[in-house]
Amino acid sequence: MLVFPGDFLGYAEEFICDDGVYSEEGKLYASKAGRVKIKNKVIKVETINEIPKISKGDIVLGEVIDTKNNFALVEIVRKKGFNRELTTYKTAVLHISNISTMYLKDINEGIRYKDIIVCEVIDDDLKLSTKKDELGVIKAKCGICGGELLLKGDKLRCKECGNTEKRKISKNYGKGVW
Repeated sequence: MLVFPGDFLGYAEEFICDDGVYSEEGKLYASKAGRVKIKNKVIKVETINEIPKISKGDIVLGEVIDTKNNFALVEIVRKKGFNRELTTYKTAVLHISNISTMYLKDINEGIRYKDIIVCEVIDDDLKLSTKKDELGVIKAKCGICGGELLLKGDKLRCKECGNTEKRKISKNYGKGVW
């Protein structure tokens, strides 16, 4: 049963309150929206489609919104394992040293403005890493014409103008999965 805050659930004589349920004058009410679960006379409300919180160790999807000499700003839009977008976008930092296991002289060798990337959150201050094989750029556009970049070997080639560019590419580049 789907309930909303304040919905009547039953009587205190029938059930023991658990998470998401409160008692008032012997009556039980939902304190949050969700699904009612009853087991061994314990009643609780489990949140549906919970708003994800970002923390260390999470895998996230983001868009590069700015690049500087040695870091990029990434707008996090989703957390892996959640079907729901974040309620407010979080801006995180990806330092050049956390892009690849190989040395990068210029940040544009690893990522560029408007790239869609998959990252790991490496600390609670929203610092990111793309060093693992499954992490990195999953979608990119040509820096010259804005056309779609297709993976050819270890480089990306524009299907419109033929320009080739290098990035720290995820093993899932162009597959539509992350």
